[in-house]
Amino acid sequence: MRLVPLICALFAVVVQAAADLPVPYGTPDVSALDFHKSWDTRDGFVHSFHWSIENADSANETLHGVIQLSATPPATLRWSWVALGFGRTMLDAEFVVCHQRKGQEIELHEHMTYKAYKKPKHYYGNQVVIPASGSFQDGVISCEFRRKTAPNDGIHRSLKMRTFVDILWAFNPTPDNDPEGIWFTYHGENHRGAAAGDLLGGSLLPVPTKSFVAKQTHGFGMMAIWLVLFPSAIYWARYWRSTQGWLFVHATLQGGGLIAMVCFLIVILNDYVKMSRPHAILGSFILGFIVLQAVLGICNILGLSYESINRVRNVIRGTHRYFGATLMLAAIVQIALGLETIYPLSESRGKFAWIIYFALLAAWAVIFLGTEYYFHKNIRRKETPFQSRKKEMMQVQYQPVNGSSKVDDKLDKKSDLTIVETTVPMDHTMLRPSLRQFTWASLNTAVQDGELLVVANGRYVYSIAKWLMSHPGGQLILHAVNGTDITNDYFHEAGFDADEFTPKAPAPAQRTNRRQAALQRRHASKSSSGSDLAASHPHSSFGQNTLLQELKVAPLMAEKDWKLVVRSRRTHIHTRLALQKLSTMIVGELIPDEDSPYADIAPPGAGLAFDPNEYRRYALVDNTSVVPGVYKLRFCTLYPFDARHNEPPAFLPGQAIEICARINGKLVTRYYSPNVSGNLSVFDISVKLYQGGTMSQFLVKQKAGDRQFKIRGPFGTPLVNPGRPLTLSTNEWVPRKIVFVAGGTGITPFLQLLEFIFLPLHEPLRVQVHYSADLEDELSLRSGDRVAVKHHYNDGWASGVNLRTGQEGAFPLSVTAPRCDPRCRITLIHAVQTGSEGGLGNDIIEGCMLAYPDMVEIHRFIADGSIPGSDNVAGQIHPLKLSSGDLDGIVRHRLDLEEPEAWMQKLVICGPRGFDSWCVDMVSEIGLDVSGVVVLPSDRVV
Repeated sequence: MRLVPLICALFAVVVQAAADLPVPYGTPDVSALDFHKSWDTRDGFVHSFHWSIENADSANETLHGVIQLSATPPATLRWSWVALGFGRTMLDAEFVVCHQRKGQEIELHEHMTYKAYKKPKHYYGNQVVIPASGSFQDGVISCEFRRKTAPNDGIHRSLKMRTFVDILWAFNPTPDNDPEGIWFTYHGENHRGAAAGDLLGGSLLPVPTKSFVAKQTHGFGMMAIWLVLFPSAIYWARYWRSTQGWLFVHATLQGGGLIAMVCFLIVILNDYVKMSRPHAILGSFILGFIVLQAVLGICNILGLSYESINRVRNVIRGTHRYFGATLMLAAIVQIALGLETIYPLSESRGKFAWIIYFALLAAWAVIFLGTEYYFHKNIRRKETPFQSRKKEMMQVQYQPVNGSSKVDDKLDKKSDLTIVETTVPMDHTMLRPSLRQFTWASLNTAVQDGELLVVANGRYVYSIAKWLMSHPGGQLILHAVNGTDITNDYFHEAGFDADEFTPKAPAPAQRTNRRQAALQRRHASKSSSGSDLAASHPHSSFGQNTLLQELKVAPLMAEKDWKLVVRSRRTHIHTRLALQKLSTMIVGELIPDEDSPYADIAPPGAGLAFDPNEYRRYALVDNTSVVPGVYKLRFCTLYPFDARHNEPPAFLPGQAIEICARINGKLVTRYYSPNVSGNLSVFDISVKLYQGGTMSQFLVKQKAGDRQFKIRGPFGTPLVNPGRPLTLSTNEWVPRKIVFVAGGTGITPFLQLLEFIFLPLHEPLRVQVHYSADLEDELSLRSGDRVAVKHHYNDGWASGVNLRTGQEGAFPLSVTAPRCDPRCRITLIHAVQTGSEGGLGNDIIEGCMLAYPDMVEIHRFIADGSIPGSDNVAGQIHPLKLSSGDLDGIVRHRLDLEEPEAWMQKLVICGPRGFDSWCVDMVSEIGLDVSGVVVLPSDRVV
């Protein structure tokens, strides 16, 4: 019960503290004060301030003042108020306000700023302004007060008498009744002013008031930028990408907005800005981040043209996009804060500004949502499931206008367009005779001459030159696809065929406790391809053939390769607007090349016909240094399920592929020898790094998955071909004696030859010696069995399948017969500059020598006299430069100069320019028939 009186007492204290102090009625004696200042207005009103400083320079220093408002005639004043403020603007000042009430009643209040241009709030806390007297008499309102200059309460401003003090004055002679029922409304432009001076010394000078017009200009300017200009730029970039020059429009609007922002920022910075206000704080953050956003935008544009920036462009573009959205949301809040500052929502004078603000927000919301819905329903396309056997390609067809079937030669003219799905077979019939005719060879010539051409639908040629500066993906991707078929890129997403992909099964790891690979072997009487599979096991030939075919179509691409392929594609589903835009770019029609060895027309449903002159795009999935200065690069086609009709299933020894790359703005092409264990979907090449070599320097610096490469082929006459016997009287397809003279990386065709003959994959090898498994993961083989290799360990062992039993496991290659005639002998003479190059291809060479040691002989000549770093380099090492005597001795020993049958032996030369001609001269002097000498062009195996 004792708590009740205590609570009541506390309540009484609170009520007393919250109540306004009464104003004793009486006319203040202004003559007793030391200093006087009056401000006249043009409409007959005078605001006066009279003051003295009491107890100066002491703890009780007090401002003793009187504020007055007089009018001529006196009857002009009605419910008037007059105020004196301490501060520079209404955004940071505190006020003493004298109110005229009914009759002669006067009230004196303290008011605090809302930090906005609205009437200050009535302060009910502990007041430091103590009313002394007040009156309304003869048309003059007077209020006398005392205020400590240094309240030190953490709420009120301290007035430093020894420095300049900022003063505001204002009044309203005839205010309206506000919504709160108080006669306290806006003073207007003519009934306000500012001064500053030394109150202690009595000096108070007028100063210009802070321009409200400047604040309006800044506010409406920023509203126009953020709610008109920038949304227009965003809208254009998002929905008008299919129009030429969209990037220029977007960048111009954004750049113009930034320039305008600077101008309107200068307008407000010339005025007083208090940085502690939320509007100023948020504005500072937006200003800083808009600079960062501009840098991101510039980098995004530069990434369209520069490779180094393009590598991180996805990160830049994503950051730019989401950062821009965040800035827009922050700007909407910032504009609301600014409007609340100059046009408070609670006051009627600024309603029009808020109406414009909300109208713009609503308009953009409707525009963006409506356009998004329209694009979703009518413009954007959804990905459809991929069918590996039957490809549906998009074709843009021209529909007759006004019943006319005539095709206008000027195809960029507006016409009615319909997008239909169709399969477009390519034959020798011109569907549109008025268009230019292209073969893949002539298309490549046009590209080399500077044209920007692509093929879509497998049939039509389009010029993309007009889109070079406007393509959303940038110039780099257009240059990357220049001269290629873009059907898959244009009509599908990057991972549209993911369900079709089956990764290559990892090869079993080799075990260290196997029997030595070079087993005692019996010389084979037949090659593995010399007898018929059905004749050997007629009762099971069908099953073995089926199993063998399954191995031949087994995937060669690993899971990590596939991820890099998808990453390299960089595609997205183009809208129907983009498809229609493509239709206006058609310039020609693709027809088969009648001179091509693959000129057969693909039957309906078989896809496109193979043409080695067609550049197809590949992803780099591996870049590894094998020996110092030599790198192994692996390429995978971007679309492994988009095979061509009559496409070669594998590479043959001596064949080369051609790589085309745009380096420093120029198209550069080079030939390289792929590994024969690969095919047109997946293959490896060896690249020697040459100082000053344009292509080699470019290739070895590339990172896996970063870019697309244009590759075509294969080209060149194979050194051997199982489908083409050497003579009509024999089935032999490999000469009995082969000497291969290689210089540097000219050894790569020789490695092709070794792999193809001695280390084939998925080819049946005949078992000639019984083998009993020693370990549980090995195959037991009997003479006459056929095995197909799935993986070579290059140590004399392989992992494969017994076609008779279907069992898988490891086995020694020494128990099998080679693909060629066992009497074949192959010799390599390899000339290099340094010992580090001497180990090039050693894994393949060593694997062949361990499997078939009597059939391969290796001679390595090292010009600088050094020895290869590895002790396991296969063959004979000659630490000296290859001389004419060395070449003469080995050739005479391995070849028969008197051989009457030219097909029985072959000399192959491949190396740098100068080396090959020197070799030809040397063998001519030996007396060897040069008709049996094959010189591979050095630029095809660089």
